[in-house]
Amino acid sequence: MSATSMSAIRIAATVSLAALALSGCITAAPPNAQELALVDAATSPILPATQADRDMAEKQDLLTQARFWGAEYEKNPNEYVAALKYARVLRAIGSSARATEVSSQALTMKPGDVELTLIFAQSALDQGKAADAAMALARAEAEGQSDWRMLSIIGVTMDSLDQHSGAQGYYQKAIALSPDNPKILANLGLSYALDGKPGLAEQTLRQAIALPGADSRVTQNLVVVLGIQGKFEEAEKIAGPDMPKALMESNREYFRAMLNPSRKWEALRGTQN
Repeated sequence: MSATSMSAIRIAATVSLAALALSGCITAAPPNAQELALVDAATSPILPATQADRDMAEKQDLLTQARFWGAEYEKNPNEYVAALKYARVLRAIGSSARATEVSSQALTMKPGDVELTLIFAQSALDQGKAADAAMALARAEAEGQSDWRMLSIIGVTMDSLDQHSGAQGYYQKAIALSPDNPKILANLGLSYALDGKPGLAEQTLRQAIALPGADSRVTQNLVVVLGIQGKFEEAEKIAGPDMPKALMESNREYFRAMLNPSRKWEALRGTQN
């Protein structure tokens, strides 16, 4: 190779190295304020709403609450309060299937928790999944949890499985913790009705209806039990003129269903708490 060629190669190499050195020294322009804000938004943790916002959400209608707690839950599915509130409002708006999913996931973090177990069990019962409810309640009971609401829902679950004697035992345990509770007495009265004891059911429901806090469902249940016994005039008198005609028609369906043992639970399931 000639000296001229070698010189040309050296010059080319020198130019290339100089170009590489220059390219390595080039730096990007510093980010502006808007770009920095976007980076901060992308890398900052998504914080939960303030307590004030959460308190305000509790005063809104159910659909607004569902949207709010759904957003809170999506921020952090492992947060107990968000999961519990979201599951509760889901059941309240009729989304029992989703409520069981949310509460079931939360129970993996807090096994046996009474509040989560109640929501899960009630939502499972809404869907006719008594066995799933029973399993969750058994786990909570094994954890040593003792709460009248849980004992009462265990009774409801056992009634749905046609285990009426056992159910009545749990209602009695619940009453021992919360005496003169119309909700428990209403469930106990319906259990007696399901167990073929309409007289005892009537007596128990009359006791419940006389207590403060008894709602219209207790009255409806008493009307059903009176109808089962053929006491239609008294049933209509207790129902009163304020009971909607549609509800009276529904009660007649209850009466017919209660005369068919295979449909007893289906007739009364929706009236239990």
